[in-house]
Amino acid sequence: MRLLSTIAAAALIAGCAAQGPFPSLAPRAVERELSGAPLPPCIEGAEAAEAAATSAPVPAPTVADPALVARIDQLLAAARQGNSDFGEALAAADTAASRAGDSGSESWIAAQIALSEAEMARTPTATALAELTALALEETAGPANPLDRQALDRATEEVRSLADRQTERLEALKASLSGL
Repeated sequence: MRLLSTIAAAALIAGCAAQGPFPSLAPRAVERELSGAPLPPCIEGAEAAEAAATSAPVPAPTVADPALVARIDQLLAAARQGNSDFGEALAAADTAASRAGDSGSESWIAAQIALSEAEMARTPTATALAELTALALEETAGPANPLDRQALDRATEEVRSLADRQTERLEALKASLSGL
């Protein structure tokens, strides 16, 4: 009985739906273009002409986006400066670690502070890497410009390499300081 009343209610509600022309549920031209799927045979007339017109190959850009290139250059400069600052802070931490005494001593605490300062000096490089990664994700969301992608990939790889070397050097210093 309950099933029967549910079916009847569903039928009555369906009868209340608005009548009129609705947009096609067929894939839009941009959806077909992005998927690379051929035009379905059920699409004819104006839609087919529109689809053919919009699916024409778009010429590849010949230059990277100047605003993106400028932002990449800023991030690379910040990462390189951060790497330089990190090198100086790490040298000071290395000197302090070589002078460190037993765990808990004044010289050991000074070495720990210098190590923390070296770790903080990594911030510009890590921030640049995070921003480059975010830009790369944004780039994948829109129409692809291979030159933009190449510039982002090169910059990201360089900054990732700097960040990885910083991590390795810092971890080696931490290990030497904890082994005292």
